[in-house]
Amino acid sequence: MARTGVEVLLISGRTLRQGRGLEVGKLSPDYFDAVSVCELDETAMSVLGVTDGDPVLVETIEGSVVLHARLGRGLEPGTAFVPAGPYANAVIPADTWESGMPDFKGVRAMVFSASGQKVPSVSEFLAQMMEDAP
Repeated sequence: MARTGVEVLLISGRTLRQGRGLEVGKLSPDYFDAVSVCELDETAMSVLGVTDGDPVLVETIEGSVVLHARLGRGLEPGTAFVPAGPYANAVIPADTWESGMPDFKGVRAMVFSASGQKVPSVSEFLAQMMEDAP
């Protein structure tokens, strides 16, 4: 059975909530709540059949991650936003094109409903990344 997904251009960046969470601590609930989200436009959320807080799977050529869906007010259709942090880093390609910085904007991604899946805590996610490392 084919999964219904939406193709998006993924962007990442700093947010006020993410910055505040950093000040509290990267393993804090505040930081987790700030960075474990994928903001989507209303049409994408409707196509996926998700509402705020539902789990979604974000896949790129680099990897995949389960995040909480959130309606991104003001997002252009076909765009998704994931705040800077460990979850975004897992799906943003590492290539820097000799600039020293990866492309945090315009990464092609697919987003799927991840009903029944859990968004891992920052600690769980980092432990999983370490297990998967070569």
